[in-house]
Amino acid sequence: MIKILRITPVLAHMVLLTIALCLLSCGGSSVENPLGESEETYNTVTQVDMENQSLNVKVEVSKDTVQAGETVNMTATVDELRGSNIIFNWINTTDYGTLTATDENKAIWSAPEKSDGVVKVEVLQLVVTAISQIVSVQSSGVDTDTEVLTSTKTILLTVTN
Repeated sequence: MIKILRITPVLAHMVLLTIALCLLSCGGSSVENPLGESEETYNTVTQVDMENQSLNVKVEVSKDTVQAGETVNMTATVDELRGSNIIFNWINTTDYGTLTATDENKAIWSAPEKSDGVVKVEVLQLVVTAISQIVSVQSSGVDTDTEVLTSTKTILLTVTN
């Protein structure tokens, strides 16, 4: 029994040494590297040409002729731009009526409750701004560029009595 105890530590060391050698020899691959030793790789992100892009903004209006006290629902849509933050600004340029619920791409305009008997034209504007930050990785390093695009849409509403 004493001989078995003396052999066990020796076997344990041999097993550990074998495992260590196996682990050290791992990591190779039988697949050939498609790049030669001197070739380098660069990850590049396709850069969007913002100068040649424009904002394609469309505004849907529930009605363009209203009576006194009626409301108009408006919704703006913008074609998708890669990597952009889009800001919607609704403006009541003639201050006739009330522009409310200007939540992002939606707004509600309400005609005044009382009409003075004259047909009025309300002028609303929507200014859409897209801010895009483009990041590209090139051989010289990381390049960032910020582009700003704007588009203004005019909405004409007729208020009759």
